[in-house]
Amino acid sequence: MKIAKLNKRIIFQRKVQYQDGEGNWVEGDWEDAFTVWGSIDGVGSMRNPEVMIAGAIGVKAPRKITIRTNKQLKRDMRAVCDSRIFEVLDFDYAKNSKAYFEIICNEVGING
Repeated sequence: MKIAKLNKRIIFQRKVQYQDGEGNWVEGDWEDAFTVWGSIDGVGSMRNPEVMIAGAIGVKAPRKITIRTNKQLKRDMRAVCDSRIFEVLDFDYAKNSKAYFEIICNEVGING
């Protein structure tokens, strides 16, 4: 991988949990965990990217994000880049390299 391809500033966020007045754990907003340089690419071609959710048509947009290996990355995080939001589905080392992670994710909040 050429380092020049890592040309997007990507913020990884995690959900904040806190205890309410009764001692119950409640999920709050997202907070920034770390920021890295990375690349965002489409993943293959989908035959039917349109999906029906509660009567509204949306578009599934699978993406692959590549970053340098980072021990802080977890599967329950999301990535934000240029006000676009990506839900992390899975990640693993890039082909033939332990220096980079390839992260499979869905872009959320887009309409067809």
